[in-house]
Amino acid sequence: MFREVSIVEVREVLRLWLMGHSQRAIARLAQADRKTVRRYLEAALRAGLERGGGEEQLSDELLGSVAEELRSGRMANVARAGSGWGENGPGWSRGWRMGCG
Repeated sequence: MFREVSIVEVREVLRLWLMGHSQRAIARLAQADRKTVRRYLEAALRAGLERGGGEEQLSDELLGSVAEELRSGRMANVARAGSGWGENGPGWSRGWRMGCG
């Protein structure tokens, strides 16, 4: 189960990055996982965020684009992860059963 993407959290991560903080420092300050911080930054960079551009870049449009990409990427990951599950549970489609290994 995934938690909902918080626009407030995304904005704070991006704001801290624009201020010059490292990803590790952002994770600590925003109380977020480092991989989450990296995902937010990668999505924002694809949406056009530039490090030297200032906080004015954090428009509703940019944040909406980032949130949409994060949501769509999450759903793609769920679909990929679910592809290995057969009707009878994990592993059945790959020819093995739990406990028989």
